[in-house]
Amino acid sequence: MTSHPIAHFWASAQALFRRNEGTSSVEFALLLPLMLSIYFGAVEFTNALLADRKLNKTGSAVADLVAQAVVIDDNLMDDIFDASTTIMEPYGSATLTVVVASVVADENNDTTVDWSDALNGTAYAPGATYVLPPGLTTAGSSVIVAEATYTYTSPIGEYLTGGITFTNQYFLRPRRTTAVGRTS
Repeated sequence: MTSHPIAHFWASAQALFRRNEGTSSVEFALLLPLMLSIYFGAVEFTNALLADRKLNKTGSAVADLVAQAVVIDDNLMDDIFDASTTIMEPYGSATLTVVVASVVADENNDTTVDWSDALNGTAYAPGATYVLPPGLTTAGSSVIVAEATYTYTSPIGEYLTGGITFTNQYFLRPRRTTAVGRTS
């Protein structure tokens, strides 16, 4: 007696679904893209976080070095900017912008820029109004302001989202003088 073709097909299909020799390979193939995405996402998140931390150190160091001086000249400012690019290593300095300024308060505690310098950016014009957070100055005092900006572009994220821009500001009082001077 010959079995019916549909019954034979149904028995073969049931036998096929009971087999489990390739189950782990199929599961691995399905989960591999998710696992790789999580791994590379964690690596990129960590790299972006490290770039932000290095930017924090860069801005803080620039403000600190300028605040320790009595007078800044071109050579010293070049050295400070060179130090800032070194701090950012291994991240490139092409998208690093550092602006440092001495902001002075007049007898009415109105604040203006005394002098400013910039790396890969535009310095503030002397005499320009600069608004500081309340309470940083008193009449006749000054504050060193350092603004650091960096655009982090990951090798993978370059194709997906573009760069992430980090920005920080630092305010320090001059340590050895009332106002840090600037010469050529």
